[in-house]
Amino acid sequence: MSAAKSKYIPQEPDHLDELVDGDVVGESDPSIGGGRTGSRAAVVQALYEADSSGHPATSAVRRLTIERELSDADTDFAIRLVRVCEVQRIELDSRIAKLASQFPSDQMPLVERNVLRVAIAELEMEDAAPKNVVANEAVELARLFGSDSSPKFVNGVLGALLA
Repeated sequence: MSAAKSKYIPQEPDHLDELVDGDVVGESDPSIGGGRTGSRAAVVQALYEADSSGHPATSAVRRLTIERELSDADTDFAIRLVRVCEVQRIELDSRIAKLASQFPSDQMPLVERNVLRVAIAELEMEDAAPKNVVANEAVELARLFGSDSSPKFVNGVLGALLA
């Protein structure tokens, strides 16, 4: 059966897979700064945890912001962003599926899908960073947490969105 007809698309291992197996995913592994970058990273990790283990994303993001010692403002931003991602999950996934139509969303690696959810959700927020900043941060999060091909994929999808 050809790869195009196969229902299974093999995925490269990503860096978050290495961190989920009972280990605390915090500031030291991988190294992540604070500020909005730390907030976005915490949201990606919380959504990943929710998808892979069923833990509530809001609880996970609260724990991660405490571990990272994020400021109150950055913690508030992370909580608001994770809530938007959770409430609008179906809509966000639908938008991602349209933008990345060559890649079935149910087979998209969790890291890429969650990085895209976070970026698209932030773009809709009143206090969002400029579009190019959100896109650049998403590519960097894909580089940090995803596989070797993740940054290129995320950049392509967000490029199509912002074109």
